[in-house]
Order: sequence, then structure tokens, then C-alpha cells
Amino acid sequence: MKNVLIINQSSELYGADKALLELIDNFPTEFTPIVVLENEGPLKEILMQKGIKVIKCPVIKLHKSIFTFSGLFKLFIDFFKGLYILRKETKTIEIEIVHSNAISVLIGAFYCFFFKKKHLWHVHEIIEHPKMIANFYPKLVYFFSDKIVFNSHASYNQFLKIKPEISSKSQVVYNGQNRLVPISNLEERNKIKSTIFNAPNKTIIGLVGRINKWKGQYILLDAFYNLQKKHPYSHLVFVGSPPPGQDHYLHKLEQMITTYKLSHAVTIIDFQNDIWPIYDAIDISVVPSIEPEPFGLVATEAMLSYNPVVATNHGGLSEIVVDNKTGFLVEPRNQKDLESKIEILLENPSLAKKMGHLGNERVKKCFSTSLYVGAFDRIYKSF
Repeated sequence: MKNVLIINQSSELYGADKALLELIDNFPTEFTPIVVLENEGPLKEILMQKGIKVIKCPVIKLHKSIFTFSGLFKLFIDFFKGLYILRKETKTIEIEIVHSNAISVLIGAFYCFFFKKKHLWHVHEIIEHPKMIANFYPKLVYFFSDKIVFNSHASYNQFLKIKPEISSKSQVVYNGQNRLVPISNLEERNKIKSTIFNAPNKTIIGLVGRINKWKGQYILLDAFYNLQKKHPYSHLVFVGSPPPGQDHYLHKLEQMITTYKLSHAVTIIDFQNDIWPIYDAIDISVVPSIEPEPFGLVATEAMLSYNPVVATNHGGLSEIVVDNKTGFLVEPRNQKDLESKIEILLENPSLAKKMGHLGNERVKKCFSTSLYVGAFDRIYKSF
């Protein structure tokens, strides 16, 4: 068995974390995963339960504070600490490939550079601003990679236009998913609507994702403010939590709900480990991201629950949702467009149901785990 050292940026269960877990659950048979995480969290707990070796180690994340004196000092300390821990933990283990599961983590690149290991960089991001950083990342990834995997053509094209030479090392592999949990029955869905959403007998509009500045919670709430006047049987649910240290995004959302006097029609619930029953109880899923999603795993999850999806027409979402077939694509930041497309589905339940079924078929055909893992099997073997 050949060992693959996988560096992950967090121990949570959002997009890139879920994509990694899906890969590990179905890992290519000739390889063994070893995962590097910096922090505690649900992903680490799941991996430990599965018997996966987890190394706790600084992963060297790039962020704004790194350009301060204290940030540079921490970078210096983490650099040596990270290399020391990885070297120590892998001293008796032959590492065949290092797989960095985000461009924001650098320890894998440095480890490969100093210890002459093969490096695969898996890009899950689209960075457009600030321009200096957007121009820097493609050059950094190109220099420190033997192979590069992008999770969508959108993320690939963003790098390609800045560093055309990147095409020689690159491949697009869509994130894959299988749903192993049965669809909730009507009684189970109604129970969630009543007890968790506090919205019995209502049509649920749902947004699943981090509560932050670009996932689109605010623009969806603005649209729902108008929709609820005409469709009082509708109810909006936000599922997710703000990133650590960014609770102000949640507070702003709560203040807007109070200002709009929508407390009776909007529910916010924390991030859920068991997400499938939540999706099953949602009638219309919305992904209104105001900045491009590199992929859009929440859209494929919703489609596996037979939800029609209303999503913004940029980034990876444009490659997942087929407009007027599995849902609707709307102009980014266009509240009126978002509002009108949701209203079509509210007024046409049979259309919503048809779109949900077509979306489910599309995920199984184009974004399956077998396609995803099969691609990584071939990539690992090509080293």
C-alpha cells in the first residue's frame, strides 16, 4: 500500500472538508490516506472513528494577518514546527504523494520542496480580490506542484488566465457524492418542519452554508421580505454557522430579521452534521452566493434530496444547475431576479417537483462518487 499524506485546511464539515471525507470513505484501493489537520473538530472525530491516522500539525494558512509583524513571526514558527512534526511523524512511513486539499495551506508545498516528495495541489477556491493575491496564487501553485486538480472549470479558468502554463499540470475533477441515507418519508419531513423549522405545513425555502459576507444570506432575506407578503405560507430557513471569530455576520442577519418583522417566518439553525433530513424537509433550495462558488457542493446535496435549486449564474454553480431544467440560474446580486425565480417555484409545485427529480438524475450521472474517486485513482497512479 502506498501512503498519501493529505493536508486539509480545517477540521469542520463544509465544502472542501466534505469532498475530502467522500474521497477518504471511498479511497483508491492501492493507497492509504494519512490526514494532517491543525485543529480539533468534527472531521477529525470522524476520521479517528474510521481508523484513519491523523497528524495534528500547523498547516500554514495564508490570511491577511500574516502580513503583520506578529503574523510573520507566527509563520516563521509554524514553518519550522510544521516541518519538524511532519518529518517526525512520517519518519518510519514512506510517503508516496502529498495531497494539499486547499491553496490556502502551504505546509504540504514546503514539505515536498525540502524532502523531495511528489505534490498534488487540489484547488477548491476562486480568488478574484485583492488582485495582488489573485495574481500570486496561480504562480505559487504552479511552482510548488507536480500535478494540479481543480474542482470545476470555473476555478481552473481563473488560474489559467493568470498563468497559462498551468494547463500542462492541470485536470478538472468535479466533487462527487453518493447519498447512502434513504429519503425521509412524509411523516419525518413534517416532523422536522414542525419541531426544528417551527413551520408546520409551510413551503420551506432553504439556504445551507456558512453565514458570511458572500454566501448571500442578506440578499435572500431581502427577496423573501417581498415574497412573504404575497406568499404567507412560505417559510425561510438558514442552516449554518458563522466562521470562528465572525459572529457579527450572524448578528447582522438576526437584526435584519427583527427589523423586517419576520421572526415568525424565518428560522436560523446551526450547522448540522446529519444534514440529509434537513435537505429532505426543504422544498426549494437557494444558493445565492454573491461571489463565485468554486464548485457548489450544497447544490448537489440539495439535488440528491430532490430539491429544485435556484442559484447564481457564476462559478461552479453554472456547471451544476441546468437553467430551466433542474432549477434556475439568476444574475449575481440581482434581488429581483432571485425573487422572481423563487416565486415561480412557489406558485408551481409540480414544476418544482419535476425539476427536483431531474436534478437528482443529473447528480447521479455527472457528479457521482465513482467518477470522483476514479479520477483520483488514475491521478495517484500516474505519479
